[in-house]
Amino acid sequence: MKQCNPNQKPPLDVCPQQYCFSWVPPGGSADLSGKAYDSFEEAIDACDNGVLFPEGGCAAPFGPCTRGTGSSEDKDCYEPFNSNLEKSGLPELFFCKPETLDEEDQVQYEIMASELWESNA
Repeated sequence: MKQCNPNQKPPLDVCPQQYCFSWVPPGGSADLSGKAYDSFEEAIDACDNGVLFPEGGCAAPFGPCTRGTGSSEDKDCYEPFNSNLEKSGLPELFFCKPETLDEEDQVQYEIMASELWESNA
């Protein structure tokens, strides 16, 4: 797992890979069928027959993510993977784009940014 320094603001146009819930680690697989499952167990079983990602990759459910493609025509599909963020000592909103957050999370983002990055500038 690549590590990030919480005191350095990350580029928000680059895929944060394992810190995004849609990222599939190298050798993993994902069900890209779009099917809705009745249970978590059924969804996990479907991954066994899913698309293999030998190098790792994005399995964003709403199409290609602009952080991976670099295309402004694609959507930003980043979704925080909280357990991986916690393991690395990173806050939940670390890789979020403030303009995509609701008002409450924008306030939290500004507090986080001020605490982490403004004092290190």
